[in-house]
Amino acid sequence: MIFTAKSAEFLRWAEEKEKNIPQNSDGILVNIHDINNVKTSEIAKIKETIYKYNSCIYSSKIALKSNTNLLKFVELVGMRTYDCNNIESNEISTITPLQNSKINYIPYTDKPLNWHTDGYYDKKSIFSWLLHCVNPATQGGENYLLDHELVLREYLLRNDDINNLMAEDALTIPESKYTSRSEISTYIFSFKNKYKRLHMRFSMRKDNIGTSAKANSAVIKLREIIEGNCAKYSLTYKLQKNEGIITNNILHGRKAFKDDKVKRKLLRIRSYERL
Repeated sequence: MIFTAKSAEFLRWAEEKEKNIPQNSDGILVNIHDINNVKTSEIAKIKETIYKYNSCIYSSKIALKSNTNLLKFVELVGMRTYDCNNIESNEISTITPLQNSKINYIPYTDKPLNWHTDGYYDKKSIFSWLLHCVNPATQGGENYLLDHELVLREYLLRNDDINNLMAEDALTIPESKYTSRSEISTYIFSFKNKYKRLHMRFSMRKDNIGTSAKANSAVIKLREIIEGNCAKYSLTYKLQKNEGIITNNILHGRKAFKDDKVKRKLLRIRSYERL
């Protein structure tokens, strides 16, 4: 694709993208009967929804019986290989508040999470992820979602410096001695992957994240577009028990929450496959 707002190729892509904008969360919701034994027609509907919107919310009438069944489900959707870079070193990570002073990752607290894509700090790209709700929060905890392709669309319609966000050193995450992670420099937007589809690495967090001198002004504009121009495209949804979200690693976040006796508990799977 020629990345200018005046190119015929981009305008065709932008027009087609505009046709696939959900008006609300119901537009990406798929009801399934039993997540432990999903029908072929239900999988097809989930795949169709993700293809159009890069995300899907599913709701199962029957509760998940085991983590093995959840892995079988995501494999049917298209996830084959999994990221185990989590505190459990497992394919499935349990996202719930932890009373442990050694765990300082925001996902494992009740604090809000700002806009981000998963694995922006990893060398190997995360192309899809799933969140499955075992127990919702008593108050708050809503997830918000924003298709990263719509973000690129809005940026290109207003700016002609997209190449600065596509440079391999646009974003820098410094080394972390806590997790033994080395410094990483990477793109924010890229089509250079086996799918030839847009992949985004980004976080609205300003702490412990750097940008190149060339990309600095573009990142400022990108943040403004995400919070301003793209607000009309974002969806907010509070997962209930037996519901989940599957996406092609779109921008997402979480509101702060409070628990009663039962803690908010989600199961998360990250995959190296695009759906």
